[in-house]
Amino acid sequence: MEVKLRRVPPEEKSLLFDMMQVYIAEFSRFEPVEPDEKGIYPYDAFDAYWRDPARIPFFITVDGQNAGLILVNRNHYVRLWRESRSIAEFFVLPAYRRMGVGCAAARLLTESMGGWWQLMMHPKNLPSHTFWRRTFQYPGALHLRIRRGPRWYDGGLRGQVMTFKAVKDYCGQ
Repeated sequence: MEVKLRRVPPEEKSLLFDMMQVYIAEFSRFEPVEPDEKGIYPYDAFDAYWRDPARIPFFITVDGQNAGLILVNRNHYVRLWRESRSIAEFFVLPAYRRMGVGCAAARLLTESMGGWWQLMMHPKNLPSHTFWRRTFQYPGALHLRIRRGPRWYDGGLRGQVMTFKAVKDYCGQ
């Protein structure tokens, strides 16, 4: 099984949009989101991923097949006093879960770019807390810390923010 990341070109926006709809529908069990009158879940920043160079959309692929998505941006949930990137959205299709795909993709992403990272974990999505801790508690992620995040979610809930510095090309060493 070969896990890779592939930047989503503009001509494949609709494929990513369709996958985002599945992701948002699934995520709505943690954060209330209602579809519009056409049954479409909103994601206001979607088009910005092809306009703003600080935002990067990726497909996670397994043996060449689209298996998930990762959206990267420069949101700062906590102050690090240094430039950082954020894993804004992360989704693995159900058929590819529990196979190591998510962990491999997340590490591949952060190791390929290196530097400081932030990701906020929804307070109700407890399985994600376990996943992210397990994924980044390894020697390729330095200075790992879990912090209290801002009031970001429905009802003023605070997420937990994971921060760390990724060793660039750690697996390639």
